[in-house]
Amino acid sequence: MINIALEYVKLSLDQYLINYFDLNSSTVALNSLVDVNGVPLQQNQNKVVITLINLEWETNKKSFGGQKREQDQYNQINPSLYFNLDVLISANFDDYAEALKFLTATISFFQGKPTISRTNSPDLPDGLSALKFEIENSSYAKAFELWSALGAKYQPSIIYKIRQVTVQSGDIKKTAPLIRVAGT
Repeated sequence: MINIALEYVKLSLDQYLINYFDLNSSTVALNSLVDVNGVPLQQNQNKVVITLINLEWETNKKSFGGQKREQDQYNQINPSLYFNLDVLISANFDDYAEALKFLTATISFFQGKPTISRTNSPDLPDGLSALKFEIENSSYAKAFELWSALGAKYQPSIIYKIRQVTVQSGDIKKTAPLIRVAGT
């Protein structure tokens, strides 16, 4: 679900920016900032880049296993896991003014849609009920540490936390027959 959630965010933001700036092509990438050798990725050039920088297990939301009815039996499944995703959204443009323009438009997208749900996005993929976005504030020192850890040169950017992305394998733990009462 993590990849599906981030891909959906990428596609939604991309469509918004295409419409906002009247563009002819995609301008958003879901990618790391550098390759394994620390070299900036060429495919990120002149794009808004979404990068997963942290995955946090949501321990406040406890879930119990569930049951799924299939034909004449119930299947018991493990509880879902909930994660918060920290994503860095950076404007990787040759022209600094252009980077700031795209970063501002990106912030406008999330400000206008702080929650993506079936109500405002009926095409939300199955398995996702909602994506809730919060800005993560970072001090100068934390930002410096992050960009150093990523091995990339600083670009205009913002960090968003995407709350409670659900992961459910659907593996069946136990199967029980459906009990029927006579006459029903």
